[in-house]
Amino acid sequence: MASPRSPFDRSPLGGIGGFIIGLVVLYVLFKLASWFFSLLWWAAPIIFIASLIIDHKVFLGYVGSIKRLFERNWLMGLAAGVLSIVLFPIVAAYLLGMGLFKKKLRERAEQADVRRNGEWAEFEDVSEDSMDLEIPYEELPPPPEPETRKGRDTNYDELFE
Repeated sequence: MASPRSPFDRSPLGGIGGFIIGLVVLYVLFKLASWFFSLLWWAAPIIFIASLIIDHKVFLGYVGSIKRLFERNWLMGLAAGVLSIVLFPIVAAYLLGMGLFKKKLRERAEQADVRRNGEWAEFEDVSEDSMDLEIPYEELPPPPEPETRKGRDTNYDELFE
């Protein structure tokens, strides 16, 4: 039967390999994040303009929320405004994402409305000039007499005489 191994029996260099691999992985992740944010920084003005085109109300809502925060606590509002400027690429990406999300919600609501109420029919406005009646109203035949109930012995019909 083998005796249990003590943690001190291992090689002292065994943990260093895992530590180095972890450092390399973190370095690669930070380089990827740096590349992504530099790309996002250059594309942020285009992303911001696209978000305004898709739904400008998202931007107005964002500015309104910072304004309300500033009115409640001016220091936090100032910090949010400064961070919005410093982190402009992230804010632009957020605004674009919210604009696309709200656009998709509107499309889904319209589809649900069409499924529930049916599709609206196109119409054409007909002017009164083109409506030529061939028979004048005075010459129309009288409407037919309403049918009376036969075979029932009730006083219901007598109420209307």
